[in-house]
Amino acid sequence: MKIGHISDIHWLDTSGSHFTDFLNKRISGGINLIAGRSRIHSKETAKNALQTVRKEGCQHLIVTGDLTNLALPGEFQGVKTVLNEFYRDDEMSIVPGNHDFYTGESARHRRFETMIYTTKPGNVDTGYDDTWPFVKIVENTAIIGLNSARPRPWFVAGGILGSAQLDRLKKVLALPEIESKFKIVALHHHFVQVLKSPGESLRNLKERRELIEICQNGGVKLIVHGHNHDFTLCKTGDTVISETGSCSVCKFHKDNRAGKFNIYDIEDNCLKSIQTWRFEDGCFRLWKTWQVSELPEFPGTPSPIWETQT
Repeated sequence: MKIGHISDIHWLDTSGSHFTDFLNKRISGGINLIAGRSRIHSKETAKNALQTVRKEGCQHLIVTGDLTNLALPGEFQGVKTVLNEFYRDDEMSIVPGNHDFYTGESARHRRFETMIYTTKPGNVDTGYDDTWPFVKIVENTAIIGLNSARPRPWFVAGGILGSAQLDRLKKVLALPEIESKFKIVALHHHFVQVLKSPGESLRNLKERRELIEICQNGGVKLIVHGHNHDFTLCKTGDTVISETGSCSVCKFHKDNRAGKFNIYDIEDNCLKSIQTWRFEDGCFRLWKTWQVSELPEFPGTPSPIWETQT
């Protein structure tokens, strides 16, 4: 089967919002938009990505967070509408990013959960009342969704899973319903450091090493995420870690920051290949097909493997 993976749509829509909605962390987000982000991300580019994923025959779509810019109601409504133009709710597995939990107010109102999900996000009873992790079985694949997003202080965008969610993940991975399935874990925050700056500690996933160990022990073959707007592929043992980049980027100053999405080809409980599609000349084109055997080992900095493909 083919599974599409998009991330970091950053849908912008301030309709229906009020001045008081911006008397919080959204001030810094608004400045960021004015400074250039609103010109980098395009709704039409995101729609083009979705259209291409569907055209390429992907039966399921994974969206790894940052669907919105500022977690405003209009943004959730708009991005959900465009997603449903191409995929039904049962054909998608969606996890939130830090921009979807941008403020305490948006988290308290459970805006992401109530406006993105019309039913429970999973189709397997995990035994937990909490949404996270959810499990969705699609044919012979089990997709496990995690939430690494929560409201953070100004200028902090890092991810936290928390010990309770990690404990639940261990038990979920041992469920007999998914024991024989090809297991994919989806979350928003990244594993591979691509920015060399002191502020990286304010952006990364706190428990990334622990999560990798749990996934390896639980038989997870693929971890997918977003957040960096970059593109990285690596493996650790039998587990592939994949960041697809942002699917809505229409303007970029570095080739590896171009708009991208991935397609995973899964057969006989194995990841056969990964296709990376790249936004060029107004549309998405197949950029590279990766074989698992050629991926660099984690941890490390971005490998020349993709620098030579630009």
